[in-house]
Amino acid sequence: MINKRSPFYAYRYLVTPTSSQITLIQELNKSKEELMIDIIKSLAITGKTEWTKGNKRYLFIGFQHKDDIYIIKFARESIENIYIEGEDDIEIRRINEAKYVYLIIDTKHQIMLVERNVSVFQQIESSVKILAEFFRSKMRDFDYVVNIYPLVSKKKFWNYVDSAEEIYELTLEMNAPNMALFGNSETRDVLREIKEITNNEVVDISFKNKEGKLIILKESLGGYIDYVREVGGKYLLKFMRNGIRETKSSETDTAKIHIERKKSEKYTDEEMQNISDKLDSIHYLETREDENEIEED
Repeated sequence: MINKRSPFYAYRYLVTPTSSQITLIQELNKSKEELMIDIIKSLAITGKTEWTKGNKRYLFIGFQHKDDIYIIKFARESIENIYIEGEDDIEIRRINEAKYVYLIIDTKHQIMLVERNVSVFQQIESSVKILAEFFRSKMRDFDYVVNIYPLVSKKKFWNYVDSAEEIYELTLEMNAPNMALFGNSETRDVLREIKEITNNEVVDISFKNKEGKLIILKESLGGYIDYVREVGGKYLLKFMRNGIRETKSSETDTAKIHIERKKSEKYTDEEMQNISDKLDSIHYLETREDENEIEED
């Protein structure tokens, strides 16, 4: 049986407290990371987890685990019509179909790899949004919220800036400080102070110049941009290149790797280790290689 390699897009999940007050539930003496792992493990214990959002039903099923790596089939239920031969005419029967994408979670690095499959989710951002809502609903019981952000490629942002003839807007969304000793320390300090004062989840900063004269320097904004790219957040950049206006964002710049898609058999220990190695590499910006960039080079 030949399995094809599928594109998997990389995201960071971040868990943030909704309150500075310690609740009875938080007195379980478990960190937010441990609570998140418990939720992920519960998907395996249950065997099949159903979740309904609006009028849509989703499934977590087909669980596999080794060390810090968890592989799950994330399915979207849909009702399909099939046409079969009857005694006197063609008959229409409705079946429930559970098309799925693979979800790979690395609890060590707080990374999710989400398979891109347009037959299941036309936009990968839709599947990520649903996943974020699911984990938020579970962590809300412990007074935490979950945000999932793209891990962007190593080169593209500054390539856009360097090649721009005019720059009109840069908008940054930064998650409140989450991962200790990760990201620019000055940026962490500023975000931590804001968090202590306002109890925010995210910080939005927007820089605009309608004439296209916006200046983006690594010396002044590099710390904020690296925080977005390394720890968690989003960016939106509007600029002109070769006389054409363009808009680029974290969604169009998400780092991607290819992993063999299993049809029925499980991943072997060797394959799981290979996935783990890819996740180790993609965790840090300086070692993050987007396979799109490799192919383009």
